[in-house]
Amino acid sequence: MVYVIVFGSLLLLLGLLCAVFYLLVKLPGRVTLSIVLVTVGGSYFAFKSYERAFQLSVVPDALAVTTVEYSEEEAWGFGPGGNEAGIRVYPLPDAVASAISAQGLGFLNTMPANANQRERRWRGYYTDWKETPVSPQRIWEPQEAKGTLDVMDYICAYGFCIDVAQEYVDEANELVNAPGSYYAFGRIGMILVAPARKRVYYLYNG
Repeated sequence: MVYVIVFGSLLLLLGLLCAVFYLLVKLPGRVTLSIVLVTVGGSYFAFKSYERAFQLSVVPDALAVTTVEYSEEEAWGFGPGGNEAGIRVYPLPDAVASAISAQGLGFLNTMPANANQRERRWRGYYTDWKETPVSPQRIWEPQEAKGTLDVMDYICAYGFCIDVAQEYVDEANELVNAPGSYYAFGRIGMILVAPARKRVYYLYNG
């Protein structure tokens, strides 16, 4: 996932450099500076908008998540041979948190489909929702499973790891190992919905 954003950023930067070089050669300095500032500023905001939409795309629309509270993500290499690891945390709206607390799995299992699911491909689509605690056997082979799940073991499963703020590590570990929250696995990653904490966690490796 992250490599898509990185690759797009590199292409955008290359395009900007070419444009700046052309402007420096063809136009007066003051005009060039104005155009460069507008172009760079517009490109930055366009990229941040794309990045935000991409990060939100893994959360079902029915959860009404609109912002990213925290993210830490890294990619090593590109394409089939690349690796990535990440965590994202989203605020869960009060009304949705209350509805999930009242209905439990019933809410998650009857969520309407995302309107643009075809464009999002696998992102934001989950089935087989379960209530926590997360069984380590669902992630590791039985002979490797521990009594409790450490989210950093999951994020860093393939030997590629990231530094995650300890407060989110502690909370995520508490949530996956105690009742009261809900989780599901997608094609890539695990989503964790915690109505009591009004947060959604998305953890992935690959």
